[in-house]
Amino acid sequence: MLGYAFYASVFAAAASLVSRQEDLASVITPASLLLVVGFVISIQAAQDPSGSLSTITSFIPGLSPLVMPVRQAAGAAAWWEVVLSVALMLVSIAAIVRVGGRIYSGALLRTGGKIKLREALSAESA
Repeated sequence: MLGYAFYASVFAAAASLVSRQEDLASVITPASLLLVVGFVISIQAAQDPSGSLSTITSFIPGLSPLVMPVRQAAGAAAWWEVVLSVALMLVSIAAIVRVGGRIYSGALLRTGGKIKLREALSAESA
């Protein structure tokens, strides 16, 4: 559930930068790559669930929804690691929703092609 909320927020924040559907693919590519990297690392975590790569990436918010369940299933994650991972995900989801709202409000009245992230963030505060 938290992984879905995280990625839905990331994709929504990225998609708010475009006004036309044709520009959407170029904007959401970095978020898609993060998801693919998390999937690849989760496959690695299945082979070595107590390794340093698996342990570190199970705390990184974009990767933890894919890596931590693998570590839990293998019995390599302590209860406090799961709690810490969930807490970090909740904080990052709140931050992404806040930044995504700021991007959306900055890009709301823009028309045409995609706008730059910096422009959307500065337009809202002006």
